Amino acid sequence: MYSFIARQPIVNANDRIVAYELLFREGFKNKFPSIDPEQATSRLLTEHFFLTNVQGYDNTLYFVNFPYQSLVEQIPTLFTANQLMIEILENCPPSDELFSAVKSMYAKGYKIALDDFVPSESWERFLPYITTVKFDIKQISIEDAQKFIHQHKTLPLYYLAEKIDTKEELEAARAAGFDYFQGYELHEPEIIKRKRIESSPFTVEQLEIAINQTPIDYQLIERLIRHDVTMSYKLMRYVHAHLIDSTFHSFEEVFHALGFEQIRLFIALSLTAAYDTDPSHYYETSMQRAHFCEQVAALQQFDINIEHAYYVGMFSQLDKLLEQPLSHLIETLPLGRPAIDALIAQQGVLGDMLALAIAYEKQDLSNIQWLTSKLKLDPSQTEHFYRNAVDWSTPEYHHRRLDGKLSHQC
Repeated sequence: MYSFIARQPIVNANDRIVAYELLFREGFKNKFPSIDPEQATSRLLTEHFFLTNVQGYDNTLYFVNFPYQSLVEQIPTLFTANQLMIEILENCPPSDELFSAVKSMYAKGYKIALDDFVPSESWERFLPYITTVKFDIKQISIEDAQKFIHQHKTLPLYYLAEKIDTKEELEAARAAGFDYFQGYELHEPEIIKRKRIESSPFTVEQLEIAINQTPIDYQLIERLIRHDVTMSYKLMRYVHAHLIDSTFHSFEEVFHALGFEQIRLFIALSLTAAYDTDPSHYYETSMQRAHFCEQVAALQQFDINIEHAYYVGMFSQLDKLLEQPLSHLIETLPLGRPAIDALIAQQGVLGDMLALAIAYEKQDLSNIQWLTSKLKLDPSQTEHFYRNAVDWSTPEYHHRRLDGKLSHQC
């Protein structure tokens, strides 16, 4: 499966690109597809920020359209305030609950724009909490927009003219007092195609049940995420953005650091974006490696964080799953240096454990013998670990994982 996202530049008066608007697509056709807006926004956000954009959370400002419900639930707060311009879609009613959500997000430092804005008295109370007003010059004339700009010059608002298709429109918008400009005269949307990975159908089904329970069993949710490559990778990306310079130790620690409400919103967004497809072969073998490394690391002779060993195995094929360089993908995760060295170069004890998992996968008997001896392991025990890992990663064992046991405890 592939992700398609269109990215259209926004320029200032000096024609310098200052931001991009992200637009959901389902192929190379540069047109919004027939899809529920909530699902489109959820897929765009998860695919760009959590899965396919290996540059991670850079200093680029992205304009993203948010439908009404996602705004009321404050889904934008899942993303750092410096990277996002929250666009309120033109069909959102200016209700009290939307007003309350806007004020709350504004107080947290988020930038908010009114998209395809049509002036009306009902939106006036929102304006002190708005950063940018976007006028579609095909719907609102430049002259009418200029009147609005003049009438509200006491407010610290920026104005963006979109749908600029000619040089004459661009010059008229500049003269009218617009600050930013967007349209085909300047830049056409660029469609970016990236490989995407999906959660297993079992994980999606069980998370949907778990997130709707009262009270929510966060230990169950932690186990479900831990046993899914896609959800683990997305949550690691999320952690890396929000807990800068922190090294991952366990999801239990992450849940407490981020707060259960943020985790609930993260899961809700991920489930809305979920696409029904079966995971690839690399997904299954990644889980096998994770369970194998976990069992080896749990032996008393090793003084190693079992979670680190588990995720070294799990993320060892991200490059194949996402068709991007592993070194770039690992940069977006809050892993410690031993785990990074193991993934990039199979160095250190964690690297040897990963290499042994791969040797069993390939039935490379000479490397199995050499690595077993190097790690001072019992060959019959490691053979058992491998068979256990193969069993543990199959669908037949899904429900056994829900009882809270890890593969090294069975």
